[in-house]
Amino acid sequence: MTFPCLYGLSLFALIRESFSDFMEDDMTTYASALAYQVLFSIFPFIIFLIALLGFLHMPGFFDWLRQQVQMLLPGQALPLVNKVIGELQKEQSGLLSVGVLLALWSASAGVRATINALNVAYDVRERRPAWKLYPLSIFYTVGIAAMLAAAAALMVVGPQAMEWLAGWIGLKEEVVIVWAVLRWPAAMLLLMMVVALVYYLGPNLKQRFRLLSPGAVLSVLVWIAASLGFDYYVRSFADYSVMYGSIGTIIILLLYFFVSAAVLLFGAEVNHVIDRHQREMQQDAGRAATHPAGSASRPGDTLGHPAR
Repeated sequence: MTFPCLYGLSLFALIRESFSDFMEDDMTTYASALAYQVLFSIFPFIIFLIALLGFLHMPGFFDWLRQQVQMLLPGQALPLVNKVIGELQKEQSGLLSVGVLLALWSASAGVRATINALNVAYDVRERRPAWKLYPLSIFYTVGIAAMLAAAAALMVVGPQAMEWLAGWIGLKEEVVIVWAVLRWPAAMLLLMMVVALVYYLGPNLKQRFRLLSPGAVLSVLVWIAASLGFDYYVRSFADYSVMYGSIGTIIILLLYFFVSAAVLLFGAEVNHVIDRHQREMQQDAGRAATHPAGSASRPGDTLGHPAR
């Protein structure tokens, strides 16, 4: 089965070639490093995100955040994350300080680790100087936080807004049902757009922006399936508290971040394989236009190489 956006590649060939590149680029090592970096960046990022959301005065945000954490993270990791959220909620008034700037700097380290891994996936070298790369990673961190804040505002305020709109037009029950059905596909679509932006802005590469790239769509779908499977595995078979004791929750988070990072990098490899085949098709078309079939050529003139 082939799709126009795959430039002649079958889906099976795309997955096979992407997996081959994934292993050849040693992406599991980069996923491990990225998971380790994210583990130390995620809580500073939450601190900065909550400080940013403090301007919006949304009392229902923390309840929404706990719901999202419950859906996204493995069950055994929830107590630790909920404890952190509770402590941040108590100290919200004092967050806008030097500590927030330090949190932003720490969170941007995870972005820089992602940029390094994406450069390897796209076979490019990082040539941007440090004076440009560090502010850029901070800017990306703020941008991701702003997008998540907008999503949080939509999910928290959205139901009340839809109920008001439904009551105003006289279709309250129907509109509420539609909102309940559509908000999760809308959240998935937003997540795919965020991943597409990461693939576009991360690597040191000039490329055409695709709002929903195949790699972004595939990575989000695989990530959802992997998250559900990982949660089932942790709940049903693995008891990390027995093996690792009090740090079992940290180990679960680290393993989950590794799975998520591996899926993200695999999606980047998918995009790179498609881009490579697109360039090859364009080069073949250019050679065909330069040397049309039946045109005279010198003996030994093959693929543009001069005869000996």
